[in-house]
Amino acid sequence: MNPVIDNIKNRRSIRRYSDKKVSKKIIKELIEIGKYAPSSHNRQPWSFTVVNDQMVDSLSLDIKKWYNSVTKLSFPLSFIKEVKKSVDEMTKRVKSERDLFFYHAPCVIVIHAPNKKFFLQDCSCAAQNIMLAARSLGVGSCWIGFADIVFNNNPLLKKKLKIPISHKVMATIALGYPVRFPESALPRKESKVEWV
Repeated sequence: MNPVIDNIKNRRSIRRYSDKKVSKKIIKELIEIGKYAPSSHNRQPWSFTVVNDQMVDSLSLDIKKWYNSVTKLSFPLSFIKEVKKSVDEMTKRVKSERDLFFYHAPCVIVIHAPNKKFFLQDCSCAAQNIMLAARSLGVGSCWIGFADIVFNNNPLLKKKLKIPISHKVMATIALGYPVRFPESALPRKESKVEWV
């Protein structure tokens, strides 16, 4: 099989990392690959913030605190089935002793840009490049959507990460060496395809 297609089909989100650190050389290489993503009018709007070591754990605690306060505020709306499900899931994550946000990953890359038209798509392409390149280098990754929400709703955390307040966090990617890579991708659902 074509190695690019093989890599795409076998990339999985990793949620269990070993203690091994990702070298600065590999992180720089992944960011460089991210910069080669397509972008609207070749504007390349992305900025990258790299978070390492204890700062990852500190951010995870900050995220837990933020979600803890939000779930308390959401509790009166818990009679709505979808809200209750979300509140229950988040309460479980917040109360856990384990890091259920970054999964104890040794490194996180935050991709951010001004909140302008097509910049979300551009940064998403950069994120995908990084995750595919990481897999090809034996590094696991996971897009942490819950972190994106918090960073975009908490100016103090943006300040902590030196992200301009005018920027929107487009993607937060946990990186690290997995305890083990899954043997293959999960089966894909049948998609609706219309030929016109």
